[in-house]
Amino acid sequence: MIHEMWAAREAKIARDKGIRYIIQVQGGYDVFRKADVDSVYSAYQHAELITCVSDDIYACLVFLFPEFEQKIYRLHLSVEEDLFKPAEHKENIITYMPRKLEKHSTLVLNFIARKLPSSWKIFPIQNMNQQGVAETLSKSKIFLSFSELEGLGLPPIEAALAGNLVIGYTGQAGKEYWVDGQFHEVNCGDIRTFSETILSKIKEIDNGYFDFIEIKENITTLQNKYSPAKELDGLRGLVDQLKKG
Repeated sequence: MIHEMWAAREAKIARDKGIRYIIQVQGGYDVFRKADVDSVYSAYQHAELITCVSDDIYACLVFLFPEFEQKIYRLHLSVEEDLFKPAEHKENIITYMPRKLEKHSTLVLNFIARKLPSSWKIFPIQNMNQQGVAETLSKSKIFLSFSELEGLGLPPIEAALAGNLVIGYTGQAGKEYWVDGQFHEVNCGDIRTFSETILSKIKEIDNGYFDFIEIKENITTLQNKYSPAKELDGLRGLVDQLKKG
């Protein structure tokens, strides 16, 4: 199994040694990150299978290598629903990850700084283990997504499962789980609209206008879409594909 960023280099090594290989693509926009077009093409040409983990990555691969479409295989990731779940009592907390598009997040926070109600606070998610992230997301009500060309950005899914409104960028791949009501898309770089949307949703929540029942329904949808059972089915299908080869 070869990672897409190192496919050109490692595929050549594998071919020289007579080793069959699969390229696992976790980011459709990272295919050419470490090598030129010709060497990358050769790596994909000789791969037994090409696997990916989102609709967007699949579409990117079919666009780049239509002649290899028959050996492009979609897998499914799972998210721990028993870990990422809403707390019994939510707090007026807005969470975000500073490592994602730091310039954008800083601008958004500066734009809303003087308009944010005193009853709300902003909490950056950083330097935490998975349990700490889950606990923080479980208490917050709004998560700000600064995803940028993601293969499949998991933090917005985890935040949604933890009962958050998600506001921000889809990162392209996020469009497959960006369900109405709970997710609110902002075009990348539209800082003013991002800020206005945050303040608008805070007002709705404070005035009791927000429908949290709809969020519960969305959580069930996401749990089914990113379940361990679905991930396992995909892996079994992958084994069947390899047996055919």
